[in-house]
Amino acid sequence: MGSLLRRLNIYGDFWLRFLFAGAAICPWFLEPIMAWTFGTFFFIFLKKARQALAANLAVIRPGLSDWQYFKDTYRVILNFGWTLTDLAHVRSGDPVIDWEIEGKEHLDSLSHYTTGAVILTAHMGNYDVAAPLFGIRIGRRIHTVRAPERDQRTQDFMEDKRVTGPSEWHIVHYNRPGGMLAVELTKLLQAGEFVAIQGDRILFDISPQPMEFSPGIQWQLPRGPFMLAAVSHTPIVPIFIIRIGWRRYRISAGAPFVWSGDPRDKTSAQRAAAEWWNTCLQAAVREHWYQWFVFEKAFTPAPQA
Repeated sequence: MGSLLRRLNIYGDFWLRFLFAGAAICPWFLEPIMAWTFGTFFFIFLKKARQALAANLAVIRPGLSDWQYFKDTYRVILNFGWTLTDLAHVRSGDPVIDWEIEGKEHLDSLSHYTTGAVILTAHMGNYDVAAPLFGIRIGRRIHTVRAPERDQRTQDFMEDKRVTGPSEWHIVHYNRPGGMLAVELTKLLQAGEFVAIQGDRILFDISPQPMEFSPGIQWQLPRGPFMLAAVSHTPIVPIFIIRIGWRRYRISAGAPFVWSGDPRDKTSAQRAAAEWWNTCLQAAVREHWYQWFVFEKAFTPAPQA
């Protein structure tokens, strides 16, 4: 009985298996009905996630009514359901996604890099689906870093789906506690490979970098990407994946960060990179709040000087 309940938990594998099976057999014209139905179901029963989303939105979009935050929270959960549905289609071999590119010059310039690069993104859109696409476009393999799923059955299921999906241009590395992933990623960067990391969330034993979001409010960003770039002397490129409609996404690439100071001064390089990324990420989160998929409270009061 306990095992069954764990599988029915929000982190269990039941719901993902149900989603992948449904995406394979559900007619396209019924998908919106199913998305709204299950979006409403999860909105009602995921009380903790709903409250955390509302708290985050109150910081990102201050001054709105409780009713507006209620509607905005529902919109985020519904968008998240759509991205998972699109992921299920792609992993099942259905070429159903249309793409557009913003900042084409920055994306295409990656193919001319003579060094590796850290690609920083956020929990938005569908970067699992996008990574192989822009890997093919720029002719460079993308190594993405992910936290492992919280349930082992879910982890096994998602790894199996990755094996059967496109992988020539996309290799996934799991940041498991106690591992030596940082050393492996540094070697990849020094060898000219590209490493993509979601730089907006702290999970497990990741080292945090506190940054100001607004006066009196801070959030914790992962310190690892800035350390990797400083140690390997590689640029950092901001790329955000935005869902803009029915099976349609935008890849938004920005100008890279390149440390121009003393290459031996890694502390200053890390700090400058963190401040630059904080500005990029703030702009993206404020503009695309309706699909920032962080379901824990992200903000805390800043400590008094």
